Amino acid sequence: MIQKLNTNLQKCFELWNDPVYLREFFEHHQEDLDNVFWNGITIDEAIIQTREDAKLFEQELLEIAELGKTEKLETLSTLFEPLSTGVIEDYEKDKAKGIIRPSWLRIYAIRVDVNLFVVSGGAIKLTPTMNKTDHLILELDKLEITKQYLLDEENDQLDFVESY
Repeated sequence: MIQKLNTNLQKCFELWNDPVYLREFFEHHQEDLDNVFWNGITIDEAIIQTREDAKLFEQELLEIAELGKTEKLETLSTLFEPLSTGVIEDYEKDKAKGIIRPSWLRIYAIRVDVNLFVVSGGAIKLTPTMNKTDHLILELDKLEITKQYLLDEENDQLDFVESY
């Protein structure tokens, strides 16, 4: 079993389980939370839902990562999808969504190979697009920085290490 998560990934799950952080986040983004799409969910309900979704999401992610080592049908590539529809490229920008539907939890990563991803971060996405909200724009920037780093370092034979 994978015992230690990537630092970026670990930070996401820590924040998504922190009720103080979540209350501050949802109070700050109350207008987005009030969107009809979220069916009038209260801040208290959003905190509970986020913590439950984060727990399930983390379990699913770890299980699929472990299964992907031996199973070809259940890999991280089944969990992650291209960030933009129709955009498939080397070092593509991908996202994975939380388990509870609809979910606002997102993990963002660069796909390096079939079952190999470099996680750049994650966020709570309450809006239809990413390019109008500061914390989501930051995630787009982190994705691009990660991609450029991987492209720049391609000739230097990056070493990828698995944690057990």
